[in-house]
Amino acid sequence: MSLASRLIMKNAVRAWAFQPDLHWPLEYVDGLAGLLPQLRSSAKIDPVRLENCGAEWVRAPGASSTRAILYLHGGAFLTCGLNTHRALVTRLSKAADAAVLTVGYRKLPSHRIGDAIEDGLDGPRWRQESGYDGKQVVVAGDSAGGYLAFMTALCAIRARVAKPAGIATISPFADADPAGKLRHRNARRCSMFTRAALSIFTRYLGEVQLPGADGSARPVVSPVDADLSALPPVTIHASSDELLLPDAELMAKRLDAAGIRCDLHLWDGQIHDFPLAADILPEGRRTIRYIGDFVKEVTAGRDALPDGRAGTAWSRGVPATTRVV
Repeated sequence: MSLASRLIMKNAVRAWAFQPDLHWPLEYVDGLAGLLPQLRSSAKIDPVRLENCGAEWVRAPGASSTRAILYLHGGAFLTCGLNTHRALVTRLSKAADAAVLTVGYRKLPSHRIGDAIEDGLDGPRWRQESGYDGKQVVVAGDSAGGYLAFMTALCAIRARVAKPAGIATISPFADADPAGKLRHRNARRCSMFTRAALSIFTRYLGEVQLPGADGSARPVVSPVDADLSALPPVTIHASSDELLLPDAELMAKRLDAAGIRCDLHLWDGQIHDFPLAADILPEGRRTIRYIGDFVKEVTAGRDALPDGRAGTAWSRGVPATTRVV
């Protein structure tokens, strides 16, 4: 998988970063993914129309009606969608015993990242209309979708739309400042991203604004720079070899400093966003199971503390934990 990613994905990213303003046919990637044969699944998939984009309501057989997941897919804010992530979301629905609303948000370059965040906010509104409140919902996402998951949750809390029960991310892009990533040992080791691509992402993120508590807008480009004190419990899974590892580690530190429980799982020898390949990677399937357990725990309301004592799940003030897998 690492070799295939290095030969195909990394060279594609390198070419895009060299000429990002060309009309790359990235919007067709999701459509092509929809034409590929997929493993048979008995999950029930219903199309949903949000205000400005499409979505899917995915339910594994027998999935509980007491919890749900809002899922924001990865793809560097430029590509991928409902088709590319349907297999992952279906597995997640089964692992979490929950229905999943996957949002096919608006993407660059036709739209702004702020539009994608607004599409993410339409998810909680739709779920509330469907009878779910924030305590029953976890916001999740991978890669760029991890960025959107954090920003959507922050905006939903500040706008008093809803406070989710938890946030679950895979290989999240959380810091628009490329400096830490460029200095990191993974700047050359990553099998997917190039250093040149980071400056392009930074340029796109420059126009993002996070609403202030008083309703005004203030420039908060990165989740790591936001006031995180109101966030629910968080779990982060990332590869120890990927370029976005510093983002995952920094986000865990900032959450810990804000008194928010964060479990950081680092997976050795994996590619960026490896659970997307869960059909062939056992580590991807294990990650999805771990996230499923997290969803069930935070939506249940109570659990055992790390030392075995009974107490409220994910209590504030419990230090962030890092697990190398």
